[in-house]
Amino acid sequence: MRHATRGSIAWLLFVCMLPSFVVAQDKGLSDYFPPPEDQGGWRTLLPKSGEPNDAEKAKIREVAGINWDKLTEAWKHNTSAPGATGLLVIRKGQVAGEWYRGGDVNKAFNIYSSSKAYTSTAFGLILDDFGAGPLPNGKKLTLDTKVCNEEWIPESLPLSDPRKSAITVRHLLNMASGIGSEPVPMKQPFETSLGHTSGSPFAMLKGEPGKVFNYSNAGVSHLTLLFQHAQSSDLFPFMKAKLFDPVGMKNVSWMKIGGEGGIGPYNQGYSGVHTVPREHARFCYLALHKGEWAGKRIVPASYYDFAWKPTDVKNDYGAQWWTFPGLPNGPADLVITRGKDFNNGWVVPSLDLVFVRLGDGQQFPKDFEKDLVMKVLAAVEK
Repeated sequence: MRHATRGSIAWLLFVCMLPSFVVAQDKGLSDYFPPPEDQGGWRTLLPKSGEPNDAEKAKIREVAGINWDKLTEAWKHNTSAPGATGLLVIRKGQVAGEWYRGGDVNKAFNIYSSSKAYTSTAFGLILDDFGAGPLPNGKKLTLDTKVCNEEWIPESLPLSDPRKSAITVRHLLNMASGIGSEPVPMKQPFETSLGHTSGSPFAMLKGEPGKVFNYSNAGVSHLTLLFQHAQSSDLFPFMKAKLFDPVGMKNVSWMKIGGEGGIGPYNQGYSGVHTVPREHARFCYLALHKGEWAGKRIVPASYYDFAWKPTDVKNDYGAQWWTFPGLPNGPADLVITRGKDFNNGWVVPSLDLVFVRLGDGQQFPKDFEKDLVMKVLAAVEK
């Protein structure tokens, strides 16, 4: 993703510029969890239409700790880019800001690579490392299981590079498998990702597994196949039963790729989730609470401890989540689901804050993401 590859340098500059007041001690998270949207949805401090009046702004400030006038600067910045878009800001379990252009709360967007966090979370639900029991086949899958073999990804055989035999689940989740960053074609996507098509850029690894970082959609295609064999299910139906339904996510779908006589069709693990800001916010809000929802354990907390931990090969990336090290004046616990064209979700546990920006535009001003996040954080007062 073009904005993902340039992100590290921009964010290093950004966090050093942040005012110190955005750093907060974790005072505990809200114990509120929203019902599904067709049963009332997120609670909100906003009027049904129009801008809040002075009394409503004061309540937003008192209850959510958000300066609404400052927060509107984030929306104004978001409108500097073309296309339909939505921006949603939730603080202390309250909708403190919500805007749409070119649609409304029901307009769904492809969140592109933010889908990777969904794929990663699916593995958090089945890996033995996080307390999952035996798989449907009676076996156990761990982070350090080697997967390019007959047992786990038989489609990988014969290996196009003998070094692939060392690739583990951990390597694939951390983007450290050695598989390259080139685009995956829509025709024969899985065969190409495995290095089995003529001229595939993925036939040979770019480095030894565990030693290099490559932002690799082809690597995530391996995870899609692995999940299919491990769980005897595609990603979407599994996530619908285990996560989407329990947290009330109904306006969500996941496109499929492949098939047509080849491998698949399976869900596009590296992209293809279509949803709305309010639903992606549920996914992020679940993450904010480390997998707990209304007193029920949906995802093991230990999964997030792993997924949000930077690795030796990339200090701002965990397991399909973007992370940031503890730099001065910035929220060190900020984590991101990042998608093409800034279809992103941001989670800041220390501030009890989740915000989501989705859209279908493709042209953005310089430092668009950095400035958007800075303006949201500048509105946080207590």
